Amino acid sequence: MLKIPSGSNFKMEIAQELLLLVEYAHKEFDTSTADKRWKWDDDRSPIPNNRIPMPIRNKEYEVKTRFGFAEYDYLITSLKPNFRDIMGKKIQEIGGIGRKRVPFGFVAYNQEANAVYVVFRGTMTPAEWITNFQFKPGCEPFLNKKDLGEVHRGFHKIYTRKDIGDNVVDPKDDRPSIQDCLEKAITGCTANAIGQWPSQGIIKCPKDAQVYVTGHSLGGALATLATLHIKEINYFNSSPILYSFANPRAGGQQFAERFNGLECFRVANSEDIVPTVPLASVDLKANQTNDTTSKSLEETKKLTSLFSPLLPDLDYHHIGEPIYFTNHKGAIADNHIILAYKEALGLQ
Repeated sequence: MLKIPSGSNFKMEIAQELLLLVEYAHKEFDTSTADKRWKWDDDRSPIPNNRIPMPIRNKEYEVKTRFGFAEYDYLITSLKPNFRDIMGKKIQEIGGIGRKRVPFGFVAYNQEANAVYVVFRGTMTPAEWITNFQFKPGCEPFLNKKDLGEVHRGFHKIYTRKDIGDNVVDPKDDRPSIQDCLEKAITGCTANAIGQWPSQGIIKCPKDAQVYVTGHSLGGALATLATLHIKEINYFNSSPILYSFANPRAGGQQFAERFNGLECFRVANSEDIVPTVPLASVDLKANQTNDTTSKSLEETKKLTSLFSPLLPDLDYHHIGEPIYFTNHKGAIADNHIILAYKEALGLQ
């Protein structure tokens, strides 16, 4: 069902493995929701073999770290503290202020394959769907380095923002950003490298390991950021390989050009709306052609000039070699979920 270009380096067995790992990251999110006692930030338990479907059940995945971030849905519900007593209290004691730290994926290592897997789950919460579909999100330099190009501000904040810990006024209780987690999982770190995280040291990855980065939906956009981040760390002997699924565009042209020479594959359902956002451009008239379509839109120049202050400055670019398929399930959500992608990869 996949349309794989002739001569492509795309490997079906790798894509299948990575999508199943993304699905497992979804299951970890569900576990964190069902079991409030699970301290996933500090849990480095390996992925249990019986939780992994075939065909990767015979592989051992050592989890080097699980990472996440705090979501703010801007809803104030049941806010009942005495405001004079807020300072110094734990976040959980303050009430439903719309903030919750959630897991988003993990870094794992398979010794037999000598491979590192950086895995991001897909969109799961209302706040994350809002981030996906922001029409005027704005951009900022990736990792605050102008030469890396600009990326979607919402994606960048999720990737780089440190989270305040349970104790609002104690910085030692802060939790690391996804960026921090990846760097420490790759290059190693001592215990308590960032505040009280990690509770135990992390052994650095082998330099000769092959790194695979993957994610679905919003996780695919974050996987794209992580791929360039890992390249910039310049730790491994070989470049990271990206397999993204159903992801929105993440950055502009300069950012996209930094992926030249990397193996990047973008798997997308032609009926899935998420890979079409953010919009690549809002310009209606073609600037480089004089065909019939361009002429028919000539009058839009006046409209565009009139409303240009209200229009977002969009110049978003997709990353990687497109691997398309068509699987129309009859609903926006069904065209986007992992099940549709598993069917395309022959996993159902």
